[in-house]
Amino acid sequence: MGLSVKNVQLDYGKKEILREMSFDVQDGETLALFGPSGVGKTSLLKLIAGIQPITHGRIDFTGDFSQASTVLVFQDYWLFPHMNVYDNIDFGLKARKFSKTDRQQKIKKIIDAFDLTGLEQHFPDQLSGGQKQRVALARAIVLEPKLLLLDEPFANLDGYLRVSMRKYLRHLQETYRFSTILVTHDRDEAFQLADRMLVLSEGAIQQVGKPKEIYFYPANRKVAEAIGETNFIAGTVSDRLFRAKDLEIIVQNPAQINGEALLFIPCGTEITTGESGVLGFIESSEWSPNGQRAQIRLGEASCTFTNVTGKLVAGEKVSLLFNQTLQVMEC
Repeated sequence: MGLSVKNVQLDYGKKEILREMSFDVQDGETLALFGPSGVGKTSLLKLIAGIQPITHGRIDFTGDFSQASTVLVFQDYWLFPHMNVYDNIDFGLKARKFSKTDRQQKIKKIIDAFDLTGLEQHFPDQLSGGQKQRVALARAIVLEPKLLLLDEPFANLDGYLRVSMRKYLRHLQETYRFSTILVTHDRDEAFQLADRMLVLSEGAIQQVGKPKEIYFYPANRKVAEAIGETNFIAGTVSDRLFRAKDLEIIVQNPAQINGEALLFIPCGTEITTGESGVLGFIESSEWSPNGQRAQIRLGEASCTFTNVTGKLVAGEKVSLLFNQTLQVMEC
């Protein structure tokens, strides 16, 4: 049960925005639409919400899912400036013709749940960014959606509030049991909130998978570069043996490349130091809140690593053991 997008395409005049998009969203799942600005993420949300017509393909709702039980929250909140908090939350309930008694009960419950008690008579210009975001979410959740569409919901918040609101959203989903499609270009946001990520580039789906899978095993270079924090080493591969100058390592070769290839190593790859392994030269090592950040030369390539267990001293050689098999991709 859920949402099924099948072969959806969107063109603006002669410009192709979305090309043959097909994916599903399951009951209770959070799917992050991830990619840079301008790749059609918001347009796709509008198609699903029914506020932009579909000209190619189909969008099907199954089970308890429907267009009526789908709610879209925009990046800029779209709170009505002439309405106070109570009336903003009440707006959708009025439009759906709930009785006054039902509306009052629902609004009281949602105001308590969203920690908005005491702000009922405040207008949007009297609220902080985090309070505005909570009101926007409350106005959506009070309608008891099966599918919540969020367009860059935390982009206008500072770092601390972004982290806080991500935790809050996860709590809301566990409490109210809705599915979510989250549009974001923030990798950490997608990693923290999503059960699965859909990576968009150039109007097409490049990969769909769990965040950890996409981070360590991107389908292609476009995905790897979109995720960021990557090291690429040029060399050649034969079967599963990758070679570069002063470097030889067994790899995954899903595309069965034979010849020139790139060895892909995410910066966050789990690495331990030992007596044997891939030989590297430590160019620098510095402390960070997330662990030591090291610059290590492998062969002729200078690589950045953020998840190395073991003492690293600049100017020394080190043997590295990678805790997962690395992957090669086309140049």
